[in-house]
Amino acid sequence: MGRRVVANDVNPLSRILTEPRLFPPTTKTVEERLSRTKYRKKLAADLDLSMFYHRNTESELVALKRYLAERKASGDEDSVDLWIRMVATNRLTGHSPGFFSVYTFPPNQAVSADSQRKINEKRKQTPEYRDTKSIILKKTKSLLSNLTDQDRENLSKIVTSAQFLTGDARFTRGIENGSVQLTVTSPPFLDIVGYASDNWLRCWFNEIDVDAVTGTITMAKTIEEWSLVMGGVFKELYRVSKQGGWVAFEVGEIRNATLRLEEYVVPLGILAGFSCEAILINSQIFTKTSNIWGVKNNKAGTNSNRIVVFRR
Repeated sequence: MGRRVVANDVNPLSRILTEPRLFPPTTKTVEERLSRTKYRKKLAADLDLSMFYHRNTESELVALKRYLAERKASGDEDSVDLWIRMVATNRLTGHSPGFFSVYTFPPNQAVSADSQRKINEKRKQTPEYRDTKSIILKKTKSLLSNLTDQDRENLSKIVTSAQFLTGDARFTRGIENGSVQLTVTSPPFLDIVGYASDNWLRCWFNEIDVDAVTGTITMAKTIEEWSLVMGGVFKELYRVSKQGGWVAFEVGEIRNATLRLEEYVVPLGILAGFSCEAILINSQIFTKTSNIWGVKNNKAGTNSNRIVVFRR
């Protein structure tokens, strides 16, 4: 749509999963790059991944991981490498043959090694070989299938000005005062989701210290602790927002619907200087991931998402 982009997330995976979408390659260039990426046989990971991958799949993943790391370290990493890294990171584990792993949870989190062993035992399954290059290429074709020439032109106009920051949302010094027309964001919902632990396999592939990331993500145990952090976030959002600009702050109900986070968010936003224009409440149709967690028809878990709309 030609909009300028600035993004910030304390988790470095965010940039890996979003930035390459601003300068998408062609399917042909990805295919050519993959064909030149040599896989040595019988490479093993530095941790046991046998519960997720066939040994040949694991060898290919280790080779790709090393290739991408070497390209980055040498300064030769380009937009095609970043795209391949993004797609591979998204294909590490999942519930269909379109992923590198044996059947596991749908994407967005990786279960622990012990949990995957239990899944394998229950389903009487063992990891089968998955051709990583073919999977990356197939997913690339899918992602690029609806991209028009106009889309590419729009993206090319904003890519040089786009900012991708990695850090605490209370201290986004790289964003100028009064420069943002619209912010769309969603905070951690207290401590109900282990964001870093869910991404341990993605962190391994991208050589990110998962323990270091865990220490930076807000995992508040009480609403008071959570509100203290969010108060700081709203002060920063007010600083970077233009006069008349908007903030869409997405939260939910937690603790068996006894805690509605928008009731705490609205006063925090007003205290920072915003006016609250609306609260949009969406009752969700649950996904496979939700069903695995035992979330059913507004009886447990995060059953709705609420978007609190503020204006400066």
